[in-house]
Formats: sequence, C-alpha cells, structure tokens
Amino acid sequence: MIPSRKELEKSQRRHLLLEAASRVFGRKPFDEASMQEVAAEAQIGMQGLYEQFPSKQALYEQVILARALAFQAKAERILSAGGAPLEMLRGLALAYADQFRERPMHLPMFIRDRVQFDWGFDSRFMPRLREVYEAERSRLKALLSQAIAAGQLLDLDADFLTQLCFGVLEASLYHSHRNRSEEPADACVGRAMGCFLRAAGAQP
Repeated sequence: MIPSRKELEKSQRRHLLLEAASRVFGRKPFDEASMQEVAAEAQIGMQGLYEQFPSKQALYEQVILARALAFQAKAERILSAGGAPLEMLRGLALAYADQFRERPMHLPMFIRDRVQFDWGFDSRFMPRLREVYEAERSRLKALLSQAIAAGQLLDLDADFLTQLCFGVLEASLYHSHRNRSEEPADACVGRAMGCFLRAAGAQP
C-alpha cells in the first residue's frame, strides 16, 4: 500500500526530530537537554514535536533504540555469514565504527547509558534499553568465548575481555573524532584490533 502524502510528511518529520535529538543529547546529558532545544535544532515547532513524541524520555529512548536496532540488523547479517571468531569480531567492530562515524554524537550517548548498565545502576529508561545492552554484551561475549576456545585469545575471563574490547574500540573512535580525522573505518578498527590483540591475543 502506497503511503499518503500526510503519512510521508509525518515520517520525514519524525526522522528530522530523531536526528536533531541525537545531536542535542550527544552534546548534553539527558537532564540538561530540553525539548525546546530539540525543536529548534530540527526547525520544527513544539506542537509538531509533541505530536511525535509525548515526552523527552520517549524521544531519548527512540533515539537509542533506532541506533541499537540498526546495529543489531548489521550484526545479525555478519554473524549469520559465519567465519573464524576473530574475523567475525572484526566485522562487528567495522559495523560499530561505521555507525558511530556516521553519527559521532551517538557515541557519548551510548557510552553514558551503557556505563549505568555495566555498573548495575537503576535506570529511568524502559526495560527495552536494558534488553538492547544485554543483547549486545552477550553477542560480543559469546564471540570472544569462541575465540578463547579456538586458542586465538588468552584464556582470560570473557567478561573482562568483553569490557576490554568495547574500551579499545571506543578509544579508537574517540581518537578519530577528537582529531577530526577522516581516516576510513577499517583504519580505526585496525588500530583498536591491534591494541586488543597485543593485550589479549594468544601467542603462536
């Protein structure tokens, strides 16, 4: 069924608001950002904003979920193709880097909220976000466990390696962003993988 003009306009407005919100929330923590800033960033009136999102919390959650679901789809395609654990790990890292290089202000949002999840803090946000973080962590942990079993990584605690892997990749992305680097995603991932494997790679 072909969407009507009104439905297309509504979809376009929603997309503009989500993009604007990602920039605003990327610059400021949730408590400091305002709906007025989002509306101004999107150049859409407050009525148009509240027609799409009834609250700041609902808007924030949709920004996070949109990023997470897009990455989840890429991750599932990479894992379904199969391959050696470290090859699949590199593929996931590339998908992760591509997503945040396209929208760099999503990275501080993601890190801020995942820290709360990692440390077990209560979150004001809906259980769906916790499910997203649990799925991403479980996916990476399973892949690293396979690499340990294959002798590609040192026999270290998989939870520790999961945190280390997130850390070096995010450090590499931060380095690129802070230096306004135009390096391709594979160079960013190569730097992160090199650091990770020097720290945790099994010796031949």
